[in-house]
This record gives sequence, C-alpha cells and structure tokens, in this order.
Amino acid sequence: MPDLLGQLADAADFSAFFAGSPASKSTPHLYISALSVWHQDSPVWRNWKGRFRSIPSLSMPRGAITIPLLTIPNSCSCIAFSPVMNRIVSGSMDTSVWMWDAQTGMQLRELQGHRQPVNSVAFSPDGSRIVSGSMDNSVRMWDAQTGEQLRELQGHSEHVNSVAFSPDGNLIVSGSFDKSVRLWDAQTGELLRELQGHSDFVNSVAFSPDGNVIVSGSWDKSVRLWDTKTGELLRELQGHSEYVNSVAFSPDGNQIVSGSSDASVRVWDTKTGEQLRVLQGHTDDVTSVAFSPDSNRIVSGSRDKSVRVWDTKTREQLRELQGHNNYITSVVFSPDGTRIVSGDWESVRMWDANRMGEQLREPQGHSDIVNLVSFSPDGNLIVSASRDKSVRV
Repeated sequence: MPDLLGQLADAADFSAFFAGSPASKSTPHLYISALSVWHQDSPVWRNWKGRFRSIPSLSMPRGAITIPLLTIPNSCSCIAFSPVMNRIVSGSMDTSVWMWDAQTGMQLRELQGHRQPVNSVAFSPDGSRIVSGSMDNSVRMWDAQTGEQLRELQGHSEHVNSVAFSPDGNLIVSGSFDKSVRLWDAQTGELLRELQGHSDFVNSVAFSPDGNVIVSGSWDKSVRLWDTKTGELLRELQGHSEYVNSVAFSPDGNQIVSGSSDASVRVWDTKTGEQLRVLQGHTDDVTSVAFSPDSNRIVSGSRDKSVRVWDTKTREQLRELQGHNNYITSVVFSPDGTRIVSGDWESVRMWDANRMGEQLREPQGHSDIVNLVSFSPDGNLIVSASRDKSVRV
C-alpha cells in the first residue's frame, strides 16, 4: 500500500508540474513525451519506458531539472528571483504581477491592483515582500506569502520605470518618467524624499551595497549619485552624449558602470565621481550593463547584436561574444562569475565567462522579444521574460 500511495503521489506531482504548459493542451503523444524529462529517481520515470518504448530518454546532469513554460495572459516585461526561496515574480503588460514556484512551474498567486502595465519588480532581501512599479504612476508593495497588497506608494506623476529595495530592506527607491527619484519607507510606505535634479526621464536606479548611496541614470545623459540619508545630490557624472539606459554598482561598492545610447560603457569612482574609464567597442546603443561578482569584469549588451566583456582595471575588452542575430536587451553574470546569460529580441544564450567566450547553449522557445534575463541566487536556474506571453526557466 505505501508503494502504491507513493506512485499515486508522484503521478499527481507529474500532472500538476505540466498542467501549466502548452503541452497539456496538445495531443496525447506530445503530452506523454514529457515523461522523458521528469525526475529520474521517481516511480513515474522508472516505469514509463516499458510502456512507451518509442520515446527517447534524456540523460540529465546530476541536480539538473527541466521546468515547464510559465504562460501568462500578456507580454511579460520584468522578472525577479527571490533571494531566499524558489520563487519568481513577474510583471506583465496586462497590469498584473504574478508569483511562481521556480521548481514546479506552478502559478502561486496573481497580485492585482495596478491599472497599467508593470515595468519593474523586485524582492526584498529577506524575500518576504515584493515591490512593483507601473505605468499607472504607482509603486506597490506586496506580501510575498499571501499576495496581499501592503501599500500603494503614491507621488509620481508619470510612469515608474525602475524600483529597488535597499540592502537592509528598510527603503525603496523608484525612478520615473516624471524626472524624479523617490525614496520611500518600506515599512510605512511614507515618502521620505523626492530627489530632484534630472531634466528628463529616469531609466534606472540602484542602491549601493552598503545602502548609503543611490545611483540613477537618465535620458538627460547624466548619471547622478544621491545620499540616502539626506537626499543630497552628491555627484553629477557627466560624459555620456546620449541617453543613459542602464546603471549598476560594483559588488564592492567602489565603482559604478553605465551604458548609453552613445555606444559607450563608462566606469566611475563612487567616492569621487571621477570617470575612470570609457570602454569603447560597441557600435550602437548599449542597453544593459552588469559587474561580475568579484567586481573585476563588466559585461555589456548592445543593439549592435554583440555582448562584450571588459576588464575593469586594464580597460581592455577581454572578448566579444558573437552569435546573436538581433538587438541585445539584457545581460548578467552568474553568481559565481563563470557564466554569462544574454537575451535579445528573439533568443536567450549562455556563455562561458572564463575561457574564450564559448557559447555553452542557446535555450530555445521564445517567439518574441526577450525583455529580461536573470540567474537564480544559487546559479542553477536561468529565467527569461518575453513579449511572447511567457516566462521560461
């Protein structure tokens, strides 16, 4: 009896695992073919081969898993992994925020409240809360366990483009089309400061690793540094000649990188505001930039269809990763710095970051623009959000 109950439980898990996939709406032979990628230590996997001999079995590396397609009603614009749980949050063009189980692909909750498309989402450092920014001009905070809306943070008069929690989880920063950066109390929802100075849309905001400084990048071609405690403008970093599309702090907090429509990547000293390097090589807009975990390398993606890796000390281009056939939208290092994942208008690719820039694999499936890519905190999963109404893991 225990063995039978175990088999029934595994069969139920298998059915639930694939219920959210388009395969569940397909003909039986396609649905049955999903058996080959089920967990290899399970009763279902051990017993299917004798009954369906024409289906090839797949050899999976130890610890590897295959996750089904997560289908949403409308184009997915943003995603984030929980830092402590197997949870993914996604923001959609249909105004909704969705939460998923990254291991099973099961939709856990739909967080409803926004009235316009959602541009940015983030988890708090402890994974207990979610913040979202929307074209309805609002910032909203949610309970990650219940899906309950905890606060609606009102104050922006135009679309909210970028949101982030401070490293201690006590503050939220938001950047908007209204040219302002706003700082909020994450517990009460109170607007603490309105950081004014930009003269055009604010595209990207981020906290320094110690939480003491905020960086913002804008269409006014500038990068600005703000004091978190006082709201004072610490530095205006000038050098770009076109829109600033992406900004990020190095993990050690000593440097800032910015990518611009002037086709350059620039590196700045956080304390002095000095421009340390201009990394040149791209021939079109730089859309996404990120530091490696050790702060020694930068990866950049561009509309010139290339991904480039740079040495932060020597200013040298270490390698150009070629293979994309369309504009790059998002790039990121894995948590251990050994891999890079990049997304473009139609595909996702993974690269070896340490050798000769070898392309490790090209996950297939998306049929429209990939807006964002990310690694899970342990580096074992990659998640991508696309306009094809899917999130893929």
